[in-house]
Amino acid sequence: MKSTHMNGSYPNESETGQTLVIGSSGFIGRFITEACLDSGRPTYILVRSSSNSPSKASTIKFLQDKGAIVVYGSITDQEFMEKVLREYKIEVVISAVGGESILDQFSLIEAIKNVNTVKVYLCSNIYACVCYVM
Repeated sequence: MKSTHMNGSYPNESETGQTLVIGSSGFIGRFITEACLDSGRPTYILVRSSSNSPSKASTIKFLQDKGAIVVYGSITDQEFMEKVLREYKIEVVISAVGGESILDQFSLIEAIKNVNTVKVYLCSNIYACVCYVM
C-alpha cells in the first residue's frame, strides 16, 4: 500500500526522501522498516557487522528481500555516520535501538547535526533524546 497525503494525492518523489532505520533487526525496528518499505520510501538499514544472531540475520534477509538496502557499520562512529547520511542523502532517520545501545545514539545525533540532509530524526526511546538535550 502506497502512502497518500490527507487530501488523497500521492506524494511525489521529492517528498519521499531516503530513510535510514537503525535497529531494524529488533522487534520494533522490523515493523518500522516494513512500514517504510510498504510506503514506497527508499529505505536503508544500518546493520552492525558483528551481529551473529541467526534470528537477526533472518530478519535482515527478510527486509532485504522486501527492498531494504543494507549499510554495515556502527552508530558510534560519527565520521562513518556523517558519510552515510551525506552519501545516501538521508532525509529521515528513525532509531529503534534499545537496551545498552540507547546512549550510542549521541554520536548519531552529532552526525545528524553536522550534515545538511536530515529533516526528521525520530527515536523510539525518549530517554536518549531527553538525556542529550539536558
